[in-house]
Amino acid sequence: MKTQAVVVSSDPVYQFWLQNAAGATMDVALLSPSGGQDVVALIEARGRVDVLFVEFDSQEVAQRAALVERFLERHWQIPVVGLGADDNPQWVLAAMRSGARDFFVLRRDDATLSLQIGRLLRRSSTAPAAQPAAQKSGKILGVVSAHPGESIAFLAEHLALGILEVQGSNERVLLLDLATPAGAAAIFLNINTTYSALDAINDAYRCDQSLVDTAFARHSSGLYVLSLPEDLLGQPAMDSGELLKLLQVLRSLFSYIVVALDGHLPLSALVSVANEAERLLLLSDQSILRSRHNKHLLRALRLEGCVLDRAGLVVDDYRRRLGLEPKNLAELFELPLFAALPIDPSNRAVSMNSGEPLYTLARKDTYALGVKKLAASLTSGQPIPAASPQGFLDRLRGA
Repeated sequence: MKTQAVVVSSDPVYQFWLQNAAGATMDVALLSPSGGQDVVALIEARGRVDVLFVEFDSQEVAQRAALVERFLERHWQIPVVGLGADDNPQWVLAAMRSGARDFFVLRRDDATLSLQIGRLLRRSSTAPAAQPAAQKSGKILGVVSAHPGESIAFLAEHLALGILEVQGSNERVLLLDLATPAGAAAIFLNINTTYSALDAINDAYRCDQSLVDTAFARHSSGLYVLSLPEDLLGQPAMDSGELLKLLQVLRSLFSYIVVALDGHLPLSALVSVANEAERLLLLSDQSILRSRHNKHLLRALRLEGCVLDRAGLVVDDYRRRLGLEPKNLAELFELPLFAALPIDPSNRAVSMNSGEPLYTLARKDTYALGVKKLAASLTSGQPIPAASPQGFLDRLRGA
């Protein structure tokens, strides 16, 4: 039985192109809607439709995206593919966000187009009628601090990259940076993003592998990255329920998701991540100010019913004899001490400014070694050993 396809386009060239590529295996009908017509009704009037192709161009991006959304609300089982004269990022993103499974560019990859269509139809015919949100359960690791600061994204970045190194590049790891300063993780990794964490939260119900591969930024290491828009001013506005939905979907698409958070987020959002996280890392330093703010954060989480038995303390910029020792801080917070990380200020500044992580810039940096050890502990499935801060003389002795 031939595949029945419909092309929504004002240009018949797409019909001829697809028909030539598919040959006798598919009948391609052209639908050129005029103003005011109910395009979904016109598609339904044609009878059986196995695949829908929709052209996107600069004049009708919003209208075509809305068409795809309305069609899939009623016919979710039928695959939709976006078409375009080129791979304009705005068109591709609009198509994928509206629910399209793929995007084909006119006269590109003509030799493999029939194979692409065949794979698309096979995937659709073998897909289950309803997919649970978390068939595959990836692990969420949260990095949180009450006081905003660049050290949150810096730790989350190196933790995510450390997981990739420890687990192997075949693992799919996502860094979801919801902390402020906005966009810090993407900036530290020298990634220019057009699709933000806020976009992904708004698209939670339609997030799938196609959207991830098309819209999510990716670092040269293989790490996927979602950050807040760097031009965001003030506190990010987000729906905590949609954030929770997104996390549940992402767990089916990634092996590990490292989430960076701070006290500027709604408490309900912090609670959602804390309850979902396999491990929650409270980031503090040895200052009175940040210590007190973090104590208030933990109290607020506990009053909301968060069980913090999987949480632990990470001390950033550890310095000996500064007054507030990590073990004392851990007792104050009623948390185990996961790590105390000394820093080399010049290495950190160069890393942040150059867009190169410490793993490539200074692999023997104490901070880099400490975070990689922490990544190995967090992914081992074993209890995390109590951290013992190391100073310069301790390291010389091999302690």
